[in-house]
Amino acid sequence: MNVFGLMARWIPVRNWLLGLLIALGLQGAAAAACGPEDRLTLLHFNDLHGQLAPLSSADGAHPGGIARLATLVSEARAERPRQRTLLLFAGDLLQGTLSSSLFMGRPDLVLLERIGVDAAAVGNHEFDYGQDNFRALARAAGFPFLTANLGAEPDALPVPSSLLIGGAAEPGVAILGLTTAELLTTTHPRNTKGIQVADPMEIAGALVPKLRTQADLVVVLSHLGLAADKRLAREVDGIDVIIGGHDHAVLETPVMESGVIILQAGARGQWLGRLDLNCVAGRLEPSGYRLIPVSTEVAEDPEIAAEVARIVAAADAGMDEVIGRIGVDLSAERALIRRDEAIFGDFVADLARNITAADIALFNAGSFRASIPKGEVTLKQVYEALPFGNELVVAELEGQQLLEALARSASLHPRDHSGGFLQVSGVRYVIDGNRLASAELPTGPLDPEARYRVVMTDFLAAGGDGYQMLMSQAGQVKTGRLVSEVVVAAIRAGAELPLHSDGRILRRAPTSIGR
Repeated sequence: MNVFGLMARWIPVRNWLLGLLIALGLQGAAAAACGPEDRLTLLHFNDLHGQLAPLSSADGAHPGGIARLATLVSEARAERPRQRTLLLFAGDLLQGTLSSSLFMGRPDLVLLERIGVDAAAVGNHEFDYGQDNFRALARAAGFPFLTANLGAEPDALPVPSSLLIGGAAEPGVAILGLTTAELLTTTHPRNTKGIQVADPMEIAGALVPKLRTQADLVVVLSHLGLAADKRLAREVDGIDVIIGGHDHAVLETPVMESGVIILQAGARGQWLGRLDLNCVAGRLEPSGYRLIPVSTEVAEDPEIAAEVARIVAAADAGMDEVIGRIGVDLSAERALIRRDEAIFGDFVADLARNITAADIALFNAGSFRASIPKGEVTLKQVYEALPFGNELVVAELEGQQLLEALARSASLHPRDHSGGFLQVSGVRYVIDGNRLASAELPTGPLDPEARYRVVMTDFLAAGGDGYQMLMSQAGQVKTGRLVSEVVVAAIRAGAELPLHSDGRILRRAPTSIGR
């Protein structure tokens, strides 16, 4: 079986390990050199996170919206109707809007097909609504989701590792998909049962040489993050372009690493990347790159806009109810809540601790997905800010477990904006460089021998975000209370919000972790 496909055909790999062995054994003929008239355009975007409609809170004039993306893609393809223009999506289709949560990505998938996506990487949030849901999406899609380093038992995922488009009379493009190992920690563990994640460097090192013999251009469609993409470029020979996602980097200028072009286009459809390539001396060479803002100056495709309006209206039914007012901005900006104390984190953690009479509350920063500005607050804003449907769990933990959890949080590099960074209540912790310097309760230092009543999300209680040390618990109680519902009730009741942070998380010195 040829797992790479031919002429844009793709075949799901029925057995991951067998498929990989077969792929390594392929004896593909070397790709023919491109001709002087050959042109190729790569369009790309990433981390849509369910954002079909324009962002109402977007800064400046970059609201995005898939209807505007559709216009830009159509215009690019019209420029060169006789040359191939590929549209590639670098992962994380799901999670982040009310419509995504309610409809679990089905309308999102249809609209990606409508705008002409040729291939997508499997992102770490594609399993957030369950493995069965993703499998159904992958089978229904009119384009392939690609990943070479994910396996599943007992049933293989219905996704190929790579795709070959073109060849013969036009330049051949090989596209290899890779997915971050954070898949196993950033979604609820029940969603990844039976999933294995292989080292993307090893997998790429094995597959790229074979792809190199079959194509004029080798593209890695990566959901690994920029740091891993740079490492991939350094360690694996034969890659021409890495189109990335995961950390939402806005790369207006391509990053060059070991001669490899690395691209990424922000998030939520606010940017569309465009790489043009021409044939020079038998090789496809870049002739220009633009990161195109999806601005208000771009007209919306009317049919796509009308469909988005219908989807949003169905999701928003009853969600525009004003539940109260708040006097301070609750920011979920990644550069804040994923590296430092945040008022939003303080507010939610304090609420959870108070209503459960717990000693300590722990919340992973990745739980917070959108900011709520001061002023009137609607149900929709709360559900978009806290979209995961996490339940509060109360249990007894030993102080040593808590110290290990806080040490993990302290070790996360602030530049990575890791969703595993902990927002807390009832405990103050100090980070010195990349280590935990101290952890104290109002009564004194956290005692490793003592037992504490802790409230956290069911996600953390199940070891999510790499917090396996929290899984060993005594007297666990599932409260039945969703985090979102607790926040709605508090705002309805006119709860007082903290006006500023109180120093419960302190970074004493710059991080010592290099890059």
